[in-house]
Amino acid sequence: MITAQTPGLDQQIRQRMLAWKDAFEAKDVDAMMSFYADGDAFSAFDLMPPIEFRGGTMWRDNWVNFFAVFEGPLRLEFSGLQVQAADQLAVVRVLVRLDGTMDGQVTDMWVRTTNCFRLIGGQWLMFHDHVSMPVDFATGRTLMHLTPEKPFG
Repeated sequence: MITAQTPGLDQQIRQRMLAWKDAFEAKDVDAMMSFYADGDAFSAFDLMPPIEFRGGTMWRDNWVNFFAVFEGPLRLEFSGLQVQAADQLAVVRVLVRLDGTMDGQVTDMWVRTTNCFRLIGGQWLMFHDHVSMPVDFATGRTLMHLTPEKPFG
């Protein structure tokens, strides 16, 4: 249980997130995978199916397929990054803007992200990654137009 913020861990986790962002923007799958716990120690809830990713192989395949549909550069922007960390466990909460060209269409959207890290073998590794978008339950549509500046539409 996280009971208090441990000095210095916040900065370590922030640096990991910025390094992860660099690997993402480079579309470097090998570098991306170095941020995640091995095998079944990792799980994710992402925007695309399946309902849950379990293990590194599924997650690697997800990144390969994801990057394949983007032409040119990908850019990420973090907003409101918060870290709670103590001992060997850390949780990051952040809004992430994705900007790029997907299948010929400009994509510019914000998602909500929660990353859970554990200190494994002296390295902070994600053991769970959760990405989501708000949904209008009346229509069943994802609200892709929301931003930190315009959170309600």
